[in-house]
Amino acid sequence: MKTQDVCLTSVCCSILILACLIVIRPAYCAFINKNYVVRYDRGRDILCDPYVVKKNDWIFKLFRQKGEISHKDYPEFLRIFKRLNPHVQDVDRIRPGQQILIPLKKVTRDPLSEQSPEIVTIPFLADSRMSEALEKYSSPYRVQKGDFISMLISKQFEGYGTQAYEQGMKLFRVMNPKIKNLNHIYVGQVIRIPDPKIQSQPWYPSLFDPPAQHGKTADIGPLIIADQKTPLPTLAKDTEKQTESPLSEVAWALDAKFFNKGVYYFPRLGWEDAKVDLSRSPFMELRDGTRVFFPMNADHQASEIKMAESFWKDVHIVTTGPGDSVEQIFDAVLGGFENKILKNRLSISDHGVEIDVRGMWIMERPEPSEEEKRYLCITLIDGQKERTPTSIVRYLDQNNIVVKEVVKGRISAAQESKTPPYKGTPKDIRTLNASNHKMFVSDFLGAMGYRYQPNETISFEYAGIPIEAASNLATHDSGTSFLIDFGEFYGDAVNAIKKSGHNIIQIKDSEPLDAISARLLAAMGVSFTENPSFLAAKRSAGHNTTLTIPGFLIDEAHMPETLLAMVPLHDGVVEFLANNGIKIMMVTLNDHRMDPTPF
Repeated sequence: MKTQDVCLTSVCCSILILACLIVIRPAYCAFINKNYVVRYDRGRDILCDPYVVKKNDWIFKLFRQKGEISHKDYPEFLRIFKRLNPHVQDVDRIRPGQQILIPLKKVTRDPLSEQSPEIVTIPFLADSRMSEALEKYSSPYRVQKGDFISMLISKQFEGYGTQAYEQGMKLFRVMNPKIKNLNHIYVGQVIRIPDPKIQSQPWYPSLFDPPAQHGKTADIGPLIIADQKTPLPTLAKDTEKQTESPLSEVAWALDAKFFNKGVYYFPRLGWEDAKVDLSRSPFMELRDGTRVFFPMNADHQASEIKMAESFWKDVHIVTTGPGDSVEQIFDAVLGGFENKILKNRLSISDHGVEIDVRGMWIMERPEPSEEEKRYLCITLIDGQKERTPTSIVRYLDQNNIVVKEVVKGRISAAQESKTPPYKGTPKDIRTLNASNHKMFVSDFLGAMGYRYQPNETISFEYAGIPIEAASNLATHDSGTSFLIDFGEFYGDAVNAIKKSGHNIIQIKDSEPLDAISARLLAAMGVSFTENPSFLAAKRSAGHNTTLTIPGFLIDEAHMPETLLAMVPLHDGVVEFLANNGIKIMMVTLNDHRMDPTPF
C-alpha cells in the first residue's frame, strides 16, 4: 500500500523556520519566537501554525503565505486542513476572527522531543539559510557620521512608532545579528539595511502573525447540526464521565458522536415538539449519518422509536440492558451492520513488508469521496498488556487501517489516551551498502563481527601442482573462517580449494542479495529465520497484527537478536523492533544512510 509522504516542495521565506528542526547555525540569533502546534493526523505528526482569520483571507492565499505549497501538494494539505479544522464547514468561506490551524509540514517527533508534545516554540527566521533568503531584500550600507539605526529604518519603513517601522527594526536585527546594542554603531561600520520592497511579498505579513488562542474552544469545538428546525441537544462537557458507559466505548470505536446528555426534540406540525431524554435514550451518529438509537425499554418507548424511525433516514434500534457487558453491546450494535462488516482479516503490503491485520470486526470507515478508503479494526482485549504498541497503531493508521481496542470489563475508553507516548525512531540502525556485491559482503561481515581481508594469498594443490592465488578471507574470533570468491576461480579450481581444507563461497553478479545473505549466514554457522514474522501485540494471533519482513532474523550467541532487513522499514516498525530488543541492519543501495521512513 502506498505510504509515500509528499513533502512541501517549494518553501518560501516564512517557512525557513522548519530547517531549525534539524540545524540552527549559531552565528545567527532568533529575533522572533513563534509558537506552533503539533497535531496528529492519520499516523503522522503535522506541524501547524495557529492563525486567526483576517478580512479578505482565503485558504489558498494563507497556504501561499505560510508555505508556498506546490500544486502537487495542495490537494493533500487541503484534505489535512479539513480534518484538522472540522469546525470549518466550507473551506471557501472562512470568516474573520475564526481560529484555524494551517498545516505546514509533516514532522517526526525526534526534533521535538525536548518540547511539549503539542506546543513547539521555534526561533523564527533564525536559520542557516536566512541570510541567503533575505539578501535580495537588503543592501549593504557604510555608517556615516550622525547616523543612528532608528533614523535609517524610518527612512525606509515610515515614521517612528508605526507598525511598518517596528517590523523594519525586527528585520534589521535578524539581518545584523552581530549588533547586540542598536544604540552603538560606529562610523565606517558596514551594516545591512532591509529593503521596503519586502513588504510586497505575499508571505511578508505571516512573519509577524500573532498566535491564535487555541485554548479557547468556542470557535473550534465540534459543530453539531440536528435535524431541520430541531433544537440542538445539550452535550456533556465532562469527557471522562461521558466515557463511563459501555455505549460510549462503542461510539468511540466506531468514530461516532455520542449523545447521552440533555433533551432532543422532534418537531410535530401543529403539536408540541416530542421530547427525548437522552440520559434514558441515548443515540450515536456515525460518520456517514447513520444513527443508532438505544431506548432503555422498547415496550414503553414505542412512540419514541416510531418518531426516530420517521425523522431519521438511516436508524438502527438497539435495546440493551443495564447489566450488559461491553462485548454484548458490541455484538448487538455491530449485528445491525452486517452489510458493512467486511471480515475479521485484512492483508496489505507496504514496501515489501506484508501486514496481516486480524480483529473481531473490520469494516470500511466512511470517508468523503475524495479521500482514500480506510478501515476500522475493532478488537476487545483483556487488559492494557494486550494493547497494540503505539508505534504499530500509527504505522497502520498511515496505511489506512485504524485500530480500535477496547478493554473488557469496567475500564473505560478514556484510558485509551494513556498508552505510552510515541518515542520516534532509534538511531542505532546499521546500514549495509549494497551498491555492489563486494561492498555488501564487506559491510555485512563487519556488522557480524568478522574481519574481511580482500586479496589474501592462499595456497592449494591443483592437478598435483602447488598453486598460490589471491582470494577474499573472512575470519572471526571464534575461529570460523571462509573464503569468498566473486568469480575469479573457474572449473575444478573451486573443488581443489575445498579439498585443501578451505571453505569457499562463490558469489555471482546476477545473484539476489537474499540468496547471498543466506549463504554467508550458513557459512558463519549461525541460526537464522528467513522472512521472519512478528506479532505486534502480546496476545494470540487470532486477533492480532502480524508483520512479515523480507530478510533474516539472526540468533547468534555472541550478539543480540538481529534483523537483517532487505527492504526499507518505516519508523513505527523500527521502533517496535527496537522495543523488543531486536537490533536492525538495513540494506541500502547507495553510500548514504538510508532514511528508515519510506515517505
